[in-house]
Amino acid sequence: MKKLLVVVLAMAVALSFGSMAMAKDGLSVDLGLAYNPNGADMGKAIMKDGESGANNGLLGDVILSENKMLALKKSTYNPLGIAPITKVTDDGVMTGLNTALRVRYDFLNSFFARVGFVYDMQIGGGNDKFTLTSNNTLLIGLVSKAGVTTGNVTWGQALVGQSVTQKWTYGSWAIPVTVGINVPINDGKYNIYAGIGLTYFSGYWQLEMNIPQGYVIADYNFDGNKDATDLGLAAAGKEKVKFDVSGIGINWTLGASAEVIKDLSIFLEIDATMAGAMSDNKKLSTNQAKAGLSSDNMVYPVNLSTQLIRLGVSYKLPIAL
Repeated sequence: MKKLLVVVLAMAVALSFGSMAMAKDGLSVDLGLAYNPNGADMGKAIMKDGESGANNGLLGDVILSENKMLALKKSTYNPLGIAPITKVTDDGVMTGLNTALRVRYDFLNSFFARVGFVYDMQIGGGNDKFTLTSNNTLLIGLVSKAGVTTGNVTWGQALVGQSVTQKWTYGSWAIPVTVGINVPINDGKYNIYAGIGLTYFSGYWQLEMNIPQGYVIADYNFDGNKDATDLGLAAAGKEKVKFDVSGIGINWTLGASAEVIKDLSIFLEIDATMAGAMSDNKKLSTNQAKAGLSSDNMVYPVNLSTQLIRLGVSYKLPIAL
């Protein structure tokens, strides 16, 4: 894609200086919309990876991926031949509406500079939920990994029909500054343009998880063995952890516009941003989360990079500069 952008820029330079067409220099504003199919680049984590942590969740991973939820719903790979999960709500990846409001200045018939504000808002996905089996014998077996005890029987029975929810959310905003080359066609009624620039970005992704008592099986002696002398069952609770970052990234664009009425144009472009960083330590607030991850804090990357197809309208202001 980078090579393609270089080629397009080179062609634009040649065409702009070799053409007699005149661009409509001046100031304009545009509003563009784009669909983000994978908010904060968390689709793989939600759909496939999950989070194993200390691998001591009732069903292995502390945070189940959607493909594992669906597999467990159909799985009978246990002595009782019963699926440990009865219901699954797999809401899919987080999706967003990416809105850009920008001011653009065209000059010297061939060049442009623009600055804008971009807001990416979640509009779907990320709400996962599954329900545990109503078979208490299977649940007692799952929590009794070191042997059946009176306490484990009680907790296993308490898990019957309980639900686990995992809610993923994200959001971001950015201020991109872009400079580039514009190729006017038919006296500026049509334009092909390409540019590159810098973007200040700020955004986050967040996970809120609600679990029943006994869902996390903890090694409270920290000896690496969940045996009968130290096996513990973390209490029910809700944990919310948010990872946010900000910084400077790179943007590039490649697009075309067409005037539909005087001073009003529509445009279609590929609008790309490379942005992301590692989030600082986030303290966990609940004992069950600490037990599940064998840590009291988490560090995760936040990837806000996008490559979107943006459609919008542009209006040339009646201002002479």
